[in-house]
Amino acid sequence: MQATVIYDGDCGICEASARWIRQRFPEVSVLSHYEYGLSSIGAVWLITDAGRKEGSVAVASLLRMSPTRLWRYVGVFMQLPLIRNIARVAYWCVAKNRARISRWVGLKACGLPSATNNK
Repeated sequence: MQATVIYDGDCGICEASARWIRQRFPEVSVLSHYEYGLSSIGAVWLITDAGRKEGSVAVASLLRMSPTRLWRYVGVFMQLPLIRNIARVAYWCVAKNRARISRWVGLKACGLPSATNNK
């Protein structure tokens, strides 16, 4: 199955997550929203033959595609009824505070274009 992840190219957490995905999911295409031709993006996207998923649902679905059993189990766990709601809230909290969290952990602050985004 062909899969593409689209992430916020202005977000330090998102950039770090994209690097993590590239290392662990070599068969998945990982693009910033700039590379995909979008002016902005509100949540990570996972695009497959089955359609587009966003946010925590995209994360869980991606993890279920992992070549590593542990990450597949985490993806299945994230889609259980009660856990799915917790994951959705946790994703929303991180997404809403991603600029602050990025600064706290020393990543590029959200909203500041990187050199690669100025092309």
